[in-house]
Amino acid sequence: MKLQDKFSRLETIQEEISDLLLTSHDLKDTYQEDFSKAEEYRDKFCQIFSILEASQEQKILVSEENDSVQKRKFKLPKLELRKFSGEPKDYLAFWSQFEKIHMDATIAEEDKFQYLLQCLIPDSKASRLVSSFPPTKNNYLKVITQLKERFGRDELLVQIYVRDLLYIVMTNAAGRIKVDLSELYDLLESKLMALESLGRTKEKFAEFLELLVESCLPDNVLRAWERSRSEEDSSPQDSARSLDKLLCFLRK
Repeated sequence: MKLQDKFSRLETIQEEISDLLLTSHDLKDTYQEDFSKAEEYRDKFCQIFSILEASQEQKILVSEENDSVQKRKFKLPKLELRKFSGEPKDYLAFWSQFEKIHMDATIAEEDKFQYLLQCLIPDSKASRLVSSFPPTKNNYLKVITQLKERFGRDELLVQIYVRDLLYIVMTNAAGRIKVDLSELYDLLESKLMALESLGRTKEKFAEFLELLVESCLPDNVLRAWERSRSEEDSSPQDSARSLDKLLCFLRK
């Protein structure tokens, strides 16, 4: 900065002047007067420099804010809220989206109630349940509790996803599976992820889940899996790792 550079040069000159004044006893008073004026100048410089420094910092902050605003100028597509009919198997997908509104402390509960009504398919089971409550602030949490009790209980959802897996097993046993392997893998993976989100993790339920997944596989795929497993290290493995290997095999 030019100001700081000039001050540094003046300081050097001031030191030389002070040294010259100190060499003579007759100039003692002159030295004292010069020293006082130099101190006043230093104080003014520090004051001005502080103001300029604060101003520069403010400019940087404003510039950063403007950059941030510029970055946010692009518009994302409007997010459409998922509609819920009351089918329990659709509850997790619905709630994973609506929960953001539910947990937002800046939204009044009566407004959350209105958002909830917009997320329900008209004249569906869920819509009839929610509409039976007046849309007031005091009723919002009651409605959420009723929705969870009716459509989102963990044990109910676990039964649904396990039943879906058993249906695939039965379809496979009857030789009626028509989907290709990639579709079957996506279907199995979605059910397993849903069960895991409900606390039925691979670590705790891997042995049971592995048997279910194996039973869903067509005979030719199951034989290929058995060959692949036998070719690997025969040392005992925990069930969770074995299930992960099965899913990895299917994905490949």
